[in-house]
Formats: sequence, structure tokens, C-alpha cells
Amino acid sequence: MKILKSTLSIPGASFLKMHDFDCGNIVPIYDVVSIHALNQLIGHAKFNNKEYGEVLYRGENKLHSGLIPSLFRGCKGTTKWSQVSPIVNKILQSGDVSGAINAGSDLKIARHKAEGMLQHYGVQTRFIDLVDNHWVALWMGLYKCTRNKKIEHYYHYERRMIPLVEMAQGRMVNDDDLCQYILLLALPKPTSPSVDGIEQTDSFVKIDLRQALPSVFLRPHSQHGLVARKKMTPGKYAKDYDMATEVIGILRIRIDHAAQWLGDGELLSQDNLFPSPMNDCGYDMLLQLPDGFFPKYYGIAKYV
Repeated sequence: MKILKSTLSIPGASFLKMHDFDCGNIVPIYDVVSIHALNQLIGHAKFNNKEYGEVLYRGENKLHSGLIPSLFRGCKGTTKWSQVSPIVNKILQSGDVSGAINAGSDLKIARHKAEGMLQHYGVQTRFIDLVDNHWVALWMGLYKCTRNKKIEHYYHYERRMIPLVEMAQGRMVNDDDLCQYILLLALPKPTSPSVDGIEQTDSFVKIDLRQALPSVFLRPHSQHGLVARKKMTPGKYAKDYDMATEVIGILRIRIDHAAQWLGDGELLSQDNLFPSPMNDCGYDMLLQLPDGFFPKYYGIAKYV
């Protein structure tokens, strides 16, 4: 795995500082102010890691000290998996949903598919979301997901804006108010052939959901969605799942630049990236599962 160097000379990009993750990985942050620099930095990372594996992207509103799966954030241990594992088992027995993901082929592969699918539809799992399209990564950093605190599992994405009023009033504005980030992660080549979009090494599982799931589950296909996680024996520490160990560099982009680069095309709207149950049949099947199928804190995310 080759981390970006801090000495790269690319027009439209400048080295900002090093970022220390809790796992001990230290990577450079580059300020990016042009689309050509964005493409060149990503291309540089991919070219340098072509012998190692694949470079994927994750868009973020702000930087964190790690990249812990949502299931284990704020936890020391991994006992919460015991609450989600039964949901995976029920998905494999849930008729229409099970049939749609072809769950009867191989139990281990089916469990990977079911967990990856649940992750992409808002259930907390051991996976993190990644993409191989940096337009989508830009979108995820530009838009902020807000949750309706009165109604469980209802969310909405809003485009972030430069806080001009706050700045004019002299109020405190920090980098995270002005910028977004793309994390570049390098994942090693699989040690065995891909099966239904699932690639594995001794340490990782990566799922290309576009190959693992039929397009009746439309959201993963709209988002160019992948998920990845570390392989760990149950009972280990939450920090052992930290994917920040695979980050090879961070790109920082001002949100007004990202908004200009993306524009307002319908392909980059919430309606396309998070299609409604009217268009996403797999989403509709998940929403039709009976009451009590999901425990209170692990329901399917609903976007409005």
C-alpha cells in the first residue's frame, strides 16, 4: 500500500498538513481547487497502487479520528453484532427479499450479501460504505444527512452552503463549515476469485453491491455502491474494525467548488441516489417486512 507523498507538485492542489488517525496511520491532506487536480491526484493514487489493489473513495462532511463501522461507533467492544446478526439470519429466511438476493446459493456468501445490503439501506453493520465513482463521493461530502429526531429512521439530505451570514456577523466558522473531504482507501487484491461481487483476503471482505444484488435493489446501482469491512473473530475490540488503516490520502475541497463541479444534473440528485420505493423495488420489499422484524434501533432508513 502506497500512501500519497506530501511533496507532490500538481497544479490546482497543495499539501495542507498530515492527518493522524487513532490507529497510527498518518496521511497527507491536499487542498484541491480544480477538477484537473482532483482527477490527477486520484489517478496518481490508483496508478501507484495498481500492483497492490484497488483505490476506493469515501465522501465526508468532516474528518474523524478513525473509520469505524456505524455499528461499533462509540463502543469499546463488538457485542452489538449479536443484535444485528439475527436480522441477517431473518433476511435469509424472508421470502421475497431472500429470493431477490439469491440467498440459497452458499450460506457464507449469502450472509455477506445480506449484511452488505442492510448496510446500504441504513441498518448499522460491520461494513463501511465506499464508492468507485468520485462524483458520488463528492456528493456525499457536499450534502449533509439530517435525522428527524421525533420519528425514528427518517432522514433527509441537504446541500451544505458557505455560511456567508455567519461570516458577515463575525461568528466563528471552522474548516468543516467550509470544506468537505474525500478519503482515498487502498484495498488489497483478493486472494481468491470473486464470487457474486464478493472479494476476500485473509483480512478483508469487499462487496461490489452492483454484482452482489440484482437491480431491483436500485440504490446500490444508482450510487455505484460498495461496502468493505475487516475480518475479525467475534469478541474483539471495536477499534480492530477501524478501516482508517487503509486510508492513503485525503482530499479537501471547498463546498462551493464542489457544488460548481457537480452542478444540478438529475443524476446527482437525492431522487436518483436514494430512489423512492416506487422505483426501488428492493427498498419497497424491505419496507414491507412485518412490524417487529427490526429491533427499535436497527430499522431501514427512510429518506424524504
